[in-house]
Amino acid sequence: MEPQQWTDAAFVAAVESATYPGAAFRHREHVRLAWLCLRAEGFVAGLERLRVLIRGFATANGAPGKFHETQTRAWAELVQAALDRAPRVDSFDDFLALHTELADSRRLVRHYRPETLGSERARDTWCPPDLEPLPRRIG
Repeated sequence: MEPQQWTDAAFVAAVESATYPGAAFRHREHVRLAWLCLRAEGFVAGLERLRVLIRGFATANGAPGKFHETQTRAWAELVQAALDRAPRVDSFDDFLALHTELADSRRLVRHYRPETLGSERARDTWCPPDLEPLPRRIG
């Protein structure tokens, strides 16, 4: 079975233990992980869980500097806003089919200038959008 076909629980466990194939952990997997964390724990706790999982996975894969706080939170905000509009969708594939904009890995360029996202400050701390505001979360 291909990694993207793993159950949600197996996927999270593999990311947490850093046994998920690093080369297969791309944009879709980041969005799936955000969806799972936010659905299970709500925005605040889910975002913290997402941070821990992504940092740990990056570190275990020899790339601790890849974690980017602003990108992580901005994507969590986008996923949560979509979740607020479709909270009862039980499958990630169905969720992504309803919110196809989340499949676009370049979506943040609508909200941030390249120099903002490329800055060390944005990598280390949350920077709010400096172009278009992110969609509002209900919760």
